[in-house]
This record gives sequence, structure tokens and C-alpha cells, in this order.
Amino acid sequence: MSAQSGSFGQGAPRTLALTPFARPKSMRLALCLPLFLAIAGSASQPAAAQQSDAIWVCVDDKGHKTFQNLGTGHGCRRIDGLIATIPGTAPSTASQGVSGSSRGVAPANFPRVDRDTQRVRDTDRRRILEEELRVEQDRLARLKGDFNNGTPRPLTEETVGSPTYRERVQHLLEDIERSEGYIASLKREMTPQRY
Repeated sequence: MSAQSGSFGQGAPRTLALTPFARPKSMRLALCLPLFLAIAGSASQPAAAQQSDAIWVCVDDKGHKTFQNLGTGHGCRRIDGLIATIPGTAPSTASQGVSGSSRGVAPANFPRVDRDTQRVRDTDRRRILEEELRVEQDRLARLKGDFNNGTPRPLTEETVGSPTYRERVQHLLEDIERSEGYIASLKREMTPQRY
């Protein structure tokens, strides 16, 4: 066999192997630099995250605990691990006495409305909702008439198969669905609420 036929003996022609590292030096640097920076950045990130995630509990002279992210006060110690809850301040004794005697969840200083005023407001609200429902039902009837069971009459510049006709049919269908949703919402709003 000759050297030109591809034998591996002496005098065999050398072939250029295409490996990732057979590129010019500047191209290797351009490809490897972002990878190196990503690895270096991810290696240093956990240390920074651990420093910023530290929670310190500091106790003052009166015994009050304060939770903070820096342990720069007197009597501070680092808490390792997760904290599920942080205790809040205790309610004052004045608000405890009032909330224990009052009904419901409203505070004692919350403004109250007498029955007659509330009845007038409820009547006005119901009247407004009924008017909106009537207007929306009229709109739905008009839209369904225009839609004509999916075959609306073409306008003067349209033909039945034209893109503008199909677009108008699609818009009519979307308007009908939207109007039906509004009517359902108004009916839900008008049903009496049960507490």
C-alpha cells in the first residue's frame, strides 16, 4: 500500500483532525471566556447568598427581641436554619377589651350605617344592576340578530368568503360570548348574599 492510500505506516500523509481545540487561539479564548466567567460567577454566588441570608436575633436590655439581617447590636446571635414564623407584637390591653365585647370583625371605631340608609343603598344598587342587565340583554339580542346563526348578511364591500367577512363573523361571535359572560356576572351580583 502506498502512503497516499491511507495506510498508517511511515510516510503516511498527515490529516488535520478537527477538534474543538484545533481552532485559532483567539477563537478558543472567545468561546471559553464566557464559560469560565459563568463558572467563576456561580462558584462565588453561594458565599454571597449565605452572607445576605443570615438572620440575627438581638435582645435589648428590656428583653425585647429584634430580628435583623445584621448582627451589629448588643446581645445579637446568629440563627442558622429556616425560621417559619416571626412573632409579632402583642395587642394592647385596651384593644383586647373592646374587641372581646363587640360583634363581628369591625373595630369599635369603624363607622356604622343605620338600617334605613343601608336599605336605600341596597335598593339603588339593585336598580342600577337591573338597568345594566336590561341594557346588556338588549345588546345580546341585537348581536344574535346580526350573527344570524353564524351566517350574517355580508356588508356591501364584503363577499361571504372574504377575509373581512370571516373577521367580522369572528368578532360578532366574541362579542356574543363576552355579552353572555357579562349577563351571567350581573345575575350573580344580583343574587342575595348569604353570610
